[in-house]
Amino acid sequence: MGHKVKQALVNSRVDFFYYAFRNVLLVSIPLLIFSVLILGLNVSHSSAAELSSADSVNISIPTSCTLVSDINNAHNASIINGRYVSDIGKTTITTYCNDENGYVVYASGFSNNELGNNKLISDRSTSTNNYDISTGTATSGPISAWTMKLSTTNVGNLGGETGEEYGYITNNDGNVVQTNQGSDTPSIIPPYNEYSAVPNGWTPVISKPSGTVASTTGSSFSTTYAAYISTAQPSGSYTGQVRYLIAHPYTGPSVLYMQDVANWKDTLNVGDTALVLDRRDYKAYWVTKLKDGHIWMTQNLAIDLSYVDGAGNTVMRTFTSNDTDLVDYPSAAYTDGYSYDENTQVITWIPKNTAITSTIRGTSPDWANSNVYPYSAKKVDGPSTGHESLGNYYNWTAAIASSNSSSLTQNTSSDISKNPQNSICPKGWRLPTISNQANTLPGSTNEFGRLNQLYNDGQTYGTGSGAKLMESPLWFVRSGFMSNGSINGFDNRGDYWSNTICSSGCAFNLYFSTNVVGPADNGGNNRGYGRSVRCVAQ
Repeated sequence: MGHKVKQALVNSRVDFFYYAFRNVLLVSIPLLIFSVLILGLNVSHSSAAELSSADSVNISIPTSCTLVSDINNAHNASIINGRYVSDIGKTTITTYCNDENGYVVYASGFSNNELGNNKLISDRSTSTNNYDISTGTATSGPISAWTMKLSTTNVGNLGGETGEEYGYITNNDGNVVQTNQGSDTPSIIPPYNEYSAVPNGWTPVISKPSGTVASTTGSSFSTTYAAYISTAQPSGSYTGQVRYLIAHPYTGPSVLYMQDVANWKDTLNVGDTALVLDRRDYKAYWVTKLKDGHIWMTQNLAIDLSYVDGAGNTVMRTFTSNDTDLVDYPSAAYTDGYSYDENTQVITWIPKNTAITSTIRGTSPDWANSNVYPYSAKKVDGPSTGHESLGNYYNWTAAIASSNSSSLTQNTSSDISKNPQNSICPKGWRLPTISNQANTLPGSTNEFGRLNQLYNDGQTYGTGSGAKLMESPLWFVRSGFMSNGSINGFDNRGDYWSNTICSSGCAFNLYFSTNVVGPADNGGNNRGYGRSVRCVAQ
């Protein structure tokens, strides 16, 4: 196949899966899979009559590892002060994985929409009184605490026997403990086989060092929680979360973040692909180093500009220059909703309420075709994971992380240095550029056109001219575009924003259908349309 495969890199399409649930003592589970190789089988035979060498069969088996969750008992508890309660709920998480090199599962607290926050968040906390409950192993005393515990659930062929080969051994105290109950069952990484503090960052908790997992039974573990409530703790509702992430193979997987692209981009050669996380919402994306020398997202961006908090309130997401492509402040397009902290030198943007990420089931009543104010939407009944993900739709104002883009009126295709400098891409990434440069020039800043030249022979018209854009390694999607609250051209055309201005009412974009490719389309008065976004590493 010719691609160099790196750690946590693959050279073929593999999907990842995400699951979440919310309760008191809430646990949400994003299941993100890092895949690292293709398993290939080449079979050929010759006809005795023809002695032909042309009759061959090629079978490619991509690495596929998924998890599913089953909430056996909700993680809810009502606890009287001064009491310790364990075994609060149970969720069984099952892995199906054909990576013979095993996998590792990580866990991290994720309370209050913040990775690493391992507290139970109180609904009574104020600016002067913080009643949140920290994690810890206390079962008595003046300070409340909560813990987590994992256990394995597959028993294999134990037959009542004990011994390491049966999955049960005795510890130093003479107590029987579970280790690897059957060949498919993962091992718990101490101390999480007992009630332990919730991690404040990605921490290995489960491992399966080698061997594929049977597709009929899977490889399972379960989660439960405990809490001690001191007599000083006020009554109320306390909500916490734990997220779980799976990476494979077992040896040396790492959690790669989009915002850290400067640290790992040089490890990718052309054709290499990685699955990486966006720190802002911990969604995972496939990215690939393409022939133009840039690392591109090879699935559509899906960051919601708003989210629903634990109390059911819609909150506009806060973006900062620590995690988002925000480098310009102040300017005419970057004042509304923007602020700057001189001490930390951090730029902050909170989108206007128009940018609430509305949900599309047929139509979205919360969308307007504005070429000034930001809007975003997502289609909930379409693919949401893997290369075929629809991602979210953004009007151009939202795509460039502006709350009012009306000041941007000059055509910038001849001088892209005048393009808006901010975007909703993660820090270290940006929107693609479209320019007057020829597609045939190496390093052309007409970036969609350059990809079309390199991977589609520069075709713009004719039957099937857009087909190669949807194939590996580009994986563009015919997700259509939003207009007047409805999706137009779904499954017939793809539309992707650049940051290049064509006039006061439009911005350039990539447009393609079955028979047409427009690498520098202006679409008329199109800033108000909702289009897809692919980010490019800087």
